[in-house]
Amino acid sequence: MADNRYNVDDILREVKEKRDREERAAQTGKRPPATPEDLLRQLDAAGAGLSGAKPAPQKPKCEEPKREEPKREQPTPAELLQKAEPPAAPAPKPEPEFKWEEPQQPEPELQPEEWLPPQPEKTAPAPESRPAAKPKAPLWEASAARKRAETVMQSLKKRQRGLAVTLIINLIMLAGVVYLALAPVYHLLLPGALATTAYLRLRLMVGLTALSALCCGGTLGNGFLALFPGRQSNDAYVTLTVFACLLQGSFMSAQPDLLAQYGNNIFLPLAALILFFNTWGKLVKNARQRESCRAMAALRPVACRTLPQSRLTEWARSLPEQPEKTVTLDDAGLPEDAEAVLEETGMTESISGVLAPITILAAVVMAVLEYFLAKGTVFEAVTVFTSALCITSPLAATLGSHMPLRSANEALGRWRANLLNEDAVEELCDTDGVLLRGSDLFPGGSITLHGIRTFEKKPIDEAILNAASVLCSVDNSLTGIFRGMITNEKNLKPVESVTCEEGKGLSAWVDGGRVLIGNRSLLLAHGVAVPTLEVETGFLAEGKELLYLSNFGSLSAGFVISYHADKQLKTQLRELEKAGIALMVYTTDPNITPGRVAQVYGLQEENIHMVPAALQREAEAALDGTGETAAEMVSGSMAGSLHSLLSAQREHGLARAVSVLLVLSVLIGFALITLLAYSGALNRVTWWVLGAYQLLWLVPTVLLGLLRKK
Repeated sequence: MADNRYNVDDILREVKEKRDREERAAQTGKRPPATPEDLLRQLDAAGAGLSGAKPAPQKPKCEEPKREEPKREQPTPAELLQKAEPPAAPAPKPEPEFKWEEPQQPEPELQPEEWLPPQPEKTAPAPESRPAAKPKAPLWEASAARKRAETVMQSLKKRQRGLAVTLIINLIMLAGVVYLALAPVYHLLLPGALATTAYLRLRLMVGLTALSALCCGGTLGNGFLALFPGRQSNDAYVTLTVFACLLQGSFMSAQPDLLAQYGNNIFLPLAALILFFNTWGKLVKNARQRESCRAMAALRPVACRTLPQSRLTEWARSLPEQPEKTVTLDDAGLPEDAEAVLEETGMTESISGVLAPITILAAVVMAVLEYFLAKGTVFEAVTVFTSALCITSPLAATLGSHMPLRSANEALGRWRANLLNEDAVEELCDTDGVLLRGSDLFPGGSITLHGIRTFEKKPIDEAILNAASVLCSVDNSLTGIFRGMITNEKNLKPVESVTCEEGKGLSAWVDGGRVLIGNRSLLLAHGVAVPTLEVETGFLAEGKELLYLSNFGSLSAGFVISYHADKQLKTQLRELEKAGIALMVYTTDPNITPGRVAQVYGLQEENIHMVPAALQREAEAALDGTGETAAEMVSGSMAGSLHSLLSAQREHGLARAVSVLLVLSVLIGFALITLLAYSGALNRVTWWVLGAYQLLWLVPTVLLGLLRKK
């Protein structure tokens, strides 16, 4: 059979044309109109591969008053079948014969009670009921997202131009300060008095460094505020270091006689170097924010929430994997302040908020001890204070902290996903369980409808409308198929007492009658006759499933469907399995079982866990956004969301490694400067020695931040 998606309007149009042709033929006397019984016999013959069968002879009818058939908006079962399964030439490899056992009158020797449970009485709906759920209003609109992203992008571009100009100025000032510092050592060319007067060179160095600091006024102000509780920024390393270098240089330029003894202890080049790398790091951060802003304009926001404390959480923790943190991935709305979302700080920023004030206090203590205990001069105390700050202000603090996330987002680009900030990384890094919907595993296009077979000689359109009303009131992977069979969702009926029965399907009340959608076990449990097992076995062997529809106590139709894997999602589910992350699935589709998911996606069946029917209401509430926390990211598909989760765990590991390198550089540097200061070797603490130490830590930190996985 060919794969079909049925539209009732098309069927009605063809049925009307066929009826007109038959009426014209009846008026000319060429051919009598066919009865619905004749159409059913012809369609059964076509389904069995018997083409060209002649219609059975007409039985004589008793004369009775001719009644005009009222016009119907929906076709009869025979007409729907004529559209759904038209007779066609035999395929090269025909499917097995589709035989069904329709409910028959019981024979004397076999009573219905001997092979089917008694049919329950139709009673009033249970007190707990809910109306048919209408499609939710979209949380994300492309036009609104583009408009908001455009506003943020304009601000980011303006900031980028300012940072680029500042970086160029910093580079020029750095080159000038370093040239002036190296000129007397390597006899570099200098104009006029600068070549012979040391204090003039020093004053020019102070002026160039001060100009570079003025260009980074925002950085210095933010760093000063970051020294107080509640503010965290890598700028805290920069602010007092630059001020200390300017203070020492100004003090020395005012007393030229100090140059002869402490000429090698000038740290102004380090101040210019720190300002340059800090501005470079801010440019990297701005580039990452612009990439995230572009992603926000094109992709849907995704909220990653932890499960609330409930019976569902207890069930999840009792699984063999024993996940401590289970998250849900669901659609979210646009952030209210997109720019603030992109500015969220990460692990290294948090560490700097603690480490920078500690190093500043330690440097002050060292200067005081140098002055009072070691009987040093004021300049020696200032030199100890400045050198301690210079060696504990990592050059890679800002640059290294933003490179891992940018590298991760560049790799996520091919999956059409993006982590908007470091907060998302923090929330996802320790995830060891994921709760997904069945419709996430089998989105649109992953389920194929191969055919429909009706059982009772009643209009199938009403039965399909009842089924669509039920499926549209819950989250089900088959909702899209039934929604495609109706033309106007306003025709959906109110649904009451929707119940998902464990491993069987859905039961509900529509128009005062019970509607069942599920497998044979569901129908047998409610006393509805079903086809033989031999029929189902033939289709199960081909990887297909049978879904039954019962209306008001009798079998109405059977649907032959098959499930297919999404290629990108298949890759990510296997990666989840390798990472040891538990996979939990909430679904009301009885065909989605651990065995079916494992077969389609090539996973281990024991690693797939279906949410029990008793907890499905709680799972539905958790997936609708009642969790405790939410992380910000955007993604074009569930595969992208899962890849973001795995990427966040890897990026968090890199960020932690970068943070360890930064902390080690600060601690080891402080230990070295303390040893040199109190061993009488302060003259050996030169700016190029401290600069070489900083570059030694910069290289591995930056290389680590550049690592990424496709």
